[in-house]
Amino acid sequence: MISFSDFSERLARGQLKNTSAVDDSNKGEICSDSIDTVLSLTNQGLIDISTRMPLLTRQIDLSFQADKYMYALDESGSGDYLDDSMTEEFLGEDFIRVLDVFDQYGDRHPHDTKGHIMTPSYNVLRFTKAKMKELGDKVRIRYQVKHPGVDLNADIDIPPNLETALQLFVASLFISHMGGEVHSAKGDAYFGAYLRHMGEDETRNLSSTSEIDEDTRFMDRGFV
Repeated sequence: MISFSDFSERLARGQLKNTSAVDDSNKGEICSDSIDTVLSLTNQGLIDISTRMPLLTRQIDLSFQADKYMYALDESGSGDYLDDSMTEEFLGEDFIRVLDVFDQYGDRHPHDTKGHIMTPSYNVLRFTKAKMKELGDKVRIRYQVKHPGVDLNADIDIPPNLETALQLFVASLFISHMGGEVHSAKGDAYFGAYLRHMGEDETRNLSSTSEIDEDTRFMDRGFV
């Protein structure tokens, strides 16, 4: 975890040095005219990174209803078939995708493989009648969420290795937006470096995001 203040200082002393973003009187500080832009690009980068990788996950219980086979994982289901009384608060607005479906015994049931549990849309699950009978009254869904937006005084919750990736993302867009062939080329180079950094991180699992630990609370106490 890193504060936005420290993150912006690293940008000022690194990828954004010698640009209009840096205060001439303080080489380690983003100038007041550019700080809002850097903050906005940082939030854009956090969404991009947390969409590419399951950095942040949450859980929600889904109760089956008679003759209902499709369930939207959005705010419309809160207090109805979606119950967060035994899990974290449901964040439908930050939902990215379903990662896992567990039954009450903690067993994982694959989706989008044999047609028994499908995702016809990124935030919709469809179960066959036979699968619902097998699963019982409810299941627990583990889902990926976006990184929450940060402000000037907030902390950025990403693995240390991805701090560089975020710096490259912000710098690439900031410099590209400055206009001109030189800035466009440099921005493209930074964005290429960002994609390579993300690819290496995922391939080598440097941020430990390719494997997600199972939640033992199912086996410990199920849904009660």
